[in-house]
Amino acid sequence: MLETSEGGKTPLPLPNGNTRSFLEDGDTLTIRGYCERPGFARIGFGECKGSILPAINV
Repeated sequence: MLETSEGGKTPLPLPNGNTRSFLEDGDTLTIRGYCERPGFARIGFGECKGSILPAINV
């Protein structure tokens, strides 16, 4: 998201009409990926999912 928003300079439109430049507390990010080439087996990364939690005050 940092690269897509050009370091936060260009906010990204969200489906709900809001815009965002950075991930925020409570956001969940899911990354999926694979690689394929004709004649070879498709290799999958699977799914990696995580949620942004608020910082702990110490």
